[in-house]
Amino acid sequence: MSRGSDLYDVTADNVAYTYEALAAVPGDAELSKLAARAAGLLRDWECIEADGDALERAVIRATAHVRVADATLDAALTAFANDLVTLVDGNLTHALYEKFFPEPHEEVIAMGLDAEVPEVTLIVHALDAAPDAVPGKLHGHAEPLRAALRAGNAALAQRADALADMGRHMARVEAWHETAASALQALEARVARIATARNLPVQWAEAYFNF
Repeated sequence: MSRGSDLYDVTADNVAYTYEALAAVPGDAELSKLAARAAGLLRDWECIEADGDALERAVIRATAHVRVADATLDAALTAFANDLVTLVDGNLTHALYEKFFPEPHEEVIAMGLDAEVPEVTLIVHALDAAPDAVPGKLHGHAEPLRAALRAGNAALAQRADALADMGRHMARVEAWHETAASALQALEARVARIATARNLPVQWAEAYFNF
């Protein structure tokens, strides 16, 4: 068997094969002891895999929440912008319009949630800062915008946490592959020594591994 590097690519299937092969002769104390080492690697992988499934679901959940929050904020902002445009008779250079939208409102609404949240935060602050200078009709949009902002910030934080957790999980997966590669190399060397001690051919030792 040729090896391209010190740490070759090892999968859970490789470890499972070696475990099953080593456990195939339960009366062999030496091989049973080695099988227990492979079993430990498999248990670790099964835990990692289960955690990975849960984390993937968390990322899907967070992504869905961000999309819903984005749509909700877009709807609240569109309603606000429509009333504002009506108040200024469609004049997008009017001071009142530019107070809330230095750039066209359609461009703000088209932004992703990450970029839209700061823009809408400024709009809400502008509504709260000078209530007497803003028509009352616009103030009715303040609470829907605030509620949409809260949902948006929560969704973004949830997504950031989910992605950070997934990043840590991927590092854990990589560490397992490196550990498994080293462990199988050690097991391979041990089985080779057993074969030599028992005057068995190299093919006997090779049967315990499927790289």
